[in-house]
Amino acid sequence: MSYSFLSLFVAAAMLYGAVPSTTEKPRKPIPQPVVVLELFTSQGCSSCPPADQALQELTKQAAQAGQAVYGLSFHVDYWNRLGWQDPFSNKQFTDRQRQYDRVLHSQTYTPQVVINGQQDVIGGQRGRIQQAVQAIQKQPASAFVGVDGKLTRNAKQVTIDYELSSTGPYRVNVALLQKEARTAVRNGENGGRTLVNTNVVRQFKSLDSPGTSGHVSLDLPDKLTADQTAVLIYVQRTDTQQVVGAKQL
Repeated sequence: MSYSFLSLFVAAAMLYGAVPSTTEKPRKPIPQPVVVLELFTSQGCSSCPPADQALQELTKQAAQAGQAVYGLSFHVDYWNRLGWQDPFSNKQFTDRQRQYDRVLHSQTYTPQVVINGQQDVIGGQRGRIQQAVQAIQKQPASAFVGVDGKLTRNAKQVTIDYELSSTGPYRVNVALLQKEARTAVRNGENGGRTLVNTNVVRQFKSLDSPGTSGHVSLDLPDKLTADQTAVLIYVQRTDTQQVVGAKQL
């Protein structure tokens, strides 16, 4: 093949898309309606297992339908004094719940679901949660922020590189989730039961003024392997606490 013919071939291939241009800019993440369900729960609360199950089923159904509905289980610590030490409880999660309660003018209780940072529902009220989800899904994509990310794992930690489609008064939350946990509860209100929890938050970090890209690393807890985990990145407005974007990796 002569040099001139090769040059013509490459030029034609680039024109018709067979050879990608090396100067083409990567596409920004595309905004879409997303729903983040933050469940505040405890293994010491007898009302919580139905809410834990509802969260599991709602998010599973949404995933099967290709819908961007994500669930997190934040285990609070104020039930621990009543007979059972929840192994996933963390004061950080209790503080997060109480921050929401101040914004939403709500009482602190379990099981409580906070939906996109804007409203709270009793965790077992599946119908009300579904109504809220459907209302959010009808909102225009322009009301949201595109989120994408890349996940790197090793034996001790996960590292997340994220990208947003735009800047704003945003906070980026990154949650390391244990996909499923089974616990034989010996004492307290659920004593004698084996509880199943899904998307249990094991590590959580928030980044203020994140810009359109960045990275964060989260340590893996002991006895938890990387393949037992997922990561949820979600974006909140710092002025209203409204969740405006999310991506699970």
